[in-house]
Amino acid sequence: MKRGWGLFMLVLCLCMGCGSGNIHVEDEESGFRDDVSAKVLVEAVASELGDEYWADMELTPEYLEDWYGVSSDLYEEFYGQTPMISANVDALIVIKAKAEETEKVEEALTAYREQLVADTMQYPMNIPKIQASVVETYGNYVCFVQLGGSMNDQQEEEAAMEACIDVNEQALSVIQKELTK
Repeated sequence: MKRGWGLFMLVLCLCMGCGSGNIHVEDEESGFRDDVSAKVLVEAVASELGDEYWADMELTPEYLEDWYGVSSDLYEEFYGQTPMISANVDALIVIKAKAEETEKVEEALTAYREQLVADTMQYPMNIPKIQASVVETYGNYVCFVQLGGSMNDQQEEEAAMEACIDVNEQALSVIQKELTK
């Protein structure tokens, strides 16, 4: 019975994929696509957020390793951006980790995030963005999201943090949608 059901589902998937033009690779364990460029994901977020997306300087592999602790032997590809202005902390990094290294990439980004949260020498305007930052994993894609754009318009720190959480959730929603198409 199970074999018959599995064969039926395989045929159904093949038939649906053949005519749609949307054939893609999917990680069977996670259910997320495995064929999306990290740059495409970052660009999709930037497009969705528009003027609220302040990260505009492309990260180099050296910067990713020196600042975030992620060496090139841990990933297949990555794309990340931070602002050119160092007083701003908006950042979006998407790393397509090697399958066996996903956990190490997640640990490195989480350690970086925790270090930022513990750092008391931050510009007051950046504290809500840092506190609201998040590391999220979708299959082999590990994302560091620390966005907020013009949340500085918020007068109270709690309202500013809520605004940053909303922007980060919106960014992650875009990434998740792109990885489940």
